[in-house]
Amino acid sequence: MGLREYVIRRGIYMILLVITVVCFNFFLFRLPSLVLGISPVDLMINEELRRNLTQDALEEIYLQFGLVPDPDIFDWIYMFWRYIVNMFTGNFGRSFVSKTPVMDEIMARLPNTLLLMGTSSVVSIILGIWTGVKVAAEPGSRKDVTAVTVALFIYALPIFWLGMLLLMIFSFWLPTATNGLIGFPLGRTVDYRLWGVAKETPFGGLILAANILHHLFLPMITLGVGGYGGYFLYMRNNLIDVMTEDYILTARAKGLDENQVLYKHGLKNALLPMVTIIAMTFGFLINGATLTETVFNWYGLGRFIFDSLFQLDYPVVQAIFMIVAITAILANFVADLLYGVLDPRIKYG
Repeated sequence: MGLREYVIRRGIYMILLVITVVCFNFFLFRLPSLVLGISPVDLMINEELRRNLTQDALEEIYLQFGLVPDPDIFDWIYMFWRYIVNMFTGNFGRSFVSKTPVMDEIMARLPNTLLLMGTSSVVSIILGIWTGVKVAAEPGSRKDVTAVTVALFIYALPIFWLGMLLLMIFSFWLPTATNGLIGFPLGRTVDYRLWGVAKETPFGGLILAANILHHLFLPMITLGVGGYGGYFLYMRNNLIDVMTEDYILTARAKGLDENQVLYKHGLKNALLPMVTIIAMTFGFLINGATLTETVFNWYGLGRFIFDSLFQLDYPVVQAIFMIVAITAILANFVADLLYGVLDPRIKYG
């Protein structure tokens, strides 16, 4: 089977998987209503306010949020149909808490999450691959054993605990020891007290950018270190396996320098499986961002989904879940295509 047929087959699988996720997404976040018999409107309107509302006003509130009071099977079919139509038109409904469109809330937080995920991913990928290559050149050495031990320890660390530890060191102990001269903020995305100052100076943009980076440092390190261990172990193990292949022995027999064998022949082939690992990890990176953003009170999608889960704000939760699921599916699909482009020897069948 050629690459074209493979792409078509993978595309069909991807479409079927997206349809499955769409259906699952609708029913998953309505289970509390089905099991407990509690409508989200019941959480927004207390009993006293409900008594003062007319039946028409109450039905209008249900209609505004795409709900039906005491739904039967036909009402569920109608709500599912509206859910499908709205989703494909980019309308994820209104938040039960803020009463604003969910998409507006997501777009306000998305840049902050992309900034955090992007910078932390670059740190963990580059550092993990670089150290993995360095120790794989000397397997079993003291350097290798030490690096693997440290990576396994980091890989096993709960990411929220690591974040709180960094806060304790760099936001409490360090400022106290230096009388406030050195330290990092306890949380948030930016110091909003600078907004007024930034507007009155010609370098206001630079001031805000520097302040955002100051707030970004600790959550970026937390999420980056959390992902470093996995990338390091994958890179090291892949490269050690590649260095035992026959073509590596042939390259050495030709008298090539060991660095040429390692970087020109070994690293190139060891990086191929990393494409899949990086793509799949990127699709689910928001899971780690949820804990990190919660610890550092970062104004992003991770903290947003954490708050929405506790508030039973399921239009928000199902919208973010859909975005994460489709991102993971697309990332996996792109990784499969890149695999075939980077290594033409691969035959799909």
